[in-house]
Amino acid sequence: MPGRGRAVPTTAAGALVLAGLGGCGALGSTAAPTPSVAPAPSYTVAVVAVPTPKPRTPAPALKTTGVAWPVILASLTGYGQWLLANPDPALVGAIASPGCSLYNLVSAQATGLLRDQAYLQPVPAVFGPVSGPSPAAGSSLAVLGNQVTLDVTASRPAEAVLSRGTGNLQISAFDALPPTALRITLIKGADSKWRFCTVNVTADTGESGDPSVPLF
Repeated sequence: MPGRGRAVPTTAAGALVLAGLGGCGALGSTAAPTPSVAPAPSYTVAVVAVPTPKPRTPAPALKTTGVAWPVILASLTGYGQWLLANPDPALVGAIASPGCSLYNLVSAQATGLLRDQAYLQPVPAVFGPVSGPSPAAGSSLAVLGNQVTLDVTASRPAEAVLSRGTGNLQISAFDALPPTALRITLIKGADSKWRFCTVNVTADTGESGDPSVPLF
């Protein structure tokens, strides 16, 4: 299973959705990310539940512009779970910036699932609280730059990995994510959409080389 302390699966698909952070280039972006400022007030919400996607269904719409961090986080996570339920490495760039650790993790997971003719059976992930920067009254969104850091607590039950070739029988599982304090970095691309870069345990160093937490 991919994730902290787990190797990417080779014969059975492996683990995954939530974040912490290094700067990475966003999909379609030509400018390097600029550090986020820390304007006040801060946006905080109590609990966000992510709707559970189903295999063999159309991709959910992404709501990843603006500064409604709980909505953006839930949208990115829901799409990430859908992507692993319908493995396609070519779609990872919709939710993660190439070169970032979460992009690498989800790409490896989707590739492993596709290779093994398997798919994820997602269960809801829960975030809460979620805290992130918000422009001061009268300020433009541009004050945030193209990189922001969110502090969240996230949890997710274990998820079954099913085989398409053996009557949809369970062949593996993604480990549960117990309630964990995370630091998530988002990168904004030239299309003004936010994407994951890193998802790290708050206690980590925060260096770009830290492996991402399997959020989905």
